[in-house]
Amino acid sequence: MRQLFFALLITMAVKTTHAQIFYVIGPVFMSGSIGAAIMPEHGFLPGKAFKFYPTINKYDFTGLKMRVELYDVRDSLKLTAIPCSQTEINNKSEFTGQTGTAKVGEYFQNLFSQSGIVLDSAASDTLKVYLEALDARLIGFGSITAHGLCQMQMRYKNISKTYCNDITDKDPHSPIGKNAFVTRKTATRVIASAGIREVIEQFFVDLKAERSAAGN
Repeated sequence: MRQLFFALLITMAVKTTHAQIFYVIGPVFMSGSIGAAIMPEHGFLPGKAFKFYPTINKYDFTGLKMRVELYDVRDSLKLTAIPCSQTEINNKSEFTGQTGTAKVGEYFQNLFSQSGIVLDSAASDTLKVYLEALDARLIGFGSITAHGLCQMQMRYKNISKTYCNDITDKDPHSPIGKNAFVTRKTATRVIASAGIREVIEQFFVDLKAERSAAGN
């Protein structure tokens, strides 16, 4: 399973140190990836792709080249809560471990491409991403609320910040509505995907501000 996961990412480097899994995210991913096969889009129907949602706002970073290093530090931190949410993280969703790391890596590849950022392992500027928490929860009895919980620390030039998000199906940015008729699996997959998107977009907001301040 570990070898298959590495093939999915097509990374330039993979290292494991002190419970941290380190990947350099490359610009090309395998078509028909393993991640798509094990992550149905709707309920238990096999073969459907995990859906990547675009950013809420549009960004154009005009060919900015960036090396992106992804560190999965969830096992070392073992967080059960994040500051932006009162919902407990129980790390029992299907995003625990390498499946979640793969989806985060693919999300960077998708959103960076859409926003004019070129992933380049040889670039002089490096974004370091520390995946600290990723979970999807269904909370409540009768009236259930889906939560997508995500926290990442990012370091790039003058940006050094921890981004945290708890998106629910009540949020206007949620791809799934409160009264949507979907399976529990679909609800958690959609809301977890949206949670990753929200965190990356928070970084885009800061990156845009930094580049504007620098006259770019």
